[in-house]
Amino acid sequence: MMKENIYTLFVGFLKLGEFKSILEAKQFARSSNLTGAFNLIGEHYRDSWYVFKAEIEDNEN
Repeated sequence: MMKENIYTLFVGFLKLGEFKSILEAKQFARSSNLTGAFNLIGEHYRDSWYVFKAEIEDNEN
């Protein structure tokens, strides 16, 4: 039986949650309205990006 991949999402050192897909985690990050350094970590997978306050403000208008 194959092990299910789990992706853990952080902003800074704050764990935001665990997700079954990269897409689900990134959609959650986008909808969180949080700013800072995001890190998404899974087995054989790692992605990092930064969301600036101005990006959140632009999306709200």
